[in-house]
Amino acid sequence: MQVSWNIGRGRYLRLVCVTTGAIALGTLAACGAGEDGGSLIRSTIKVHSITHDGQCEDVNIKVSPVEILPHAPALSNGKEFVTPVKLIKGEDSISCTGEAQTIPMSPGKWKLTANLPSAISTCDREVSATAGFTAAFKDGEDSCGS
Repeated sequence: MQVSWNIGRGRYLRLVCVTTGAIALGTLAACGAGEDGGSLIRSTIKVHSITHDGQCEDVNIKVSPVEILPHAPALSNGKEFVTPVKLIKGEDSISCTGEAQTIPMSPGKWKLTANLPSAISTCDREVSATAGFTAAFKDGEDSCGS
């Protein structure tokens, strides 16, 4: 009887250890599930351009911080970065369009710069604590609409 009691006790101890480990792992996962109290904000950049020698050239949009607000989410970016926008030729074989999402951005004021075939376009946009923005660059215009 002594031997069977030890085997039962061993199974009981393993069950306790596995249960305790599962609870500890679940607690750690729940602690890391949030993103520092705020959601990550991404913005949309749209580009409408024309072909250059019959081809659509991808555009890089430089996104620079002008004024970053305090208490940004931990994983949001507050430094200058570049968002590439891949352009696809339209059905008319002259126009090129594309759209891209930025990396997570800190709330504040941001300056966007696009080097389009006809000119360099710039604009300033606000990222709020709850929503990003949409910037639409169009070749021939020196700013970005919404």
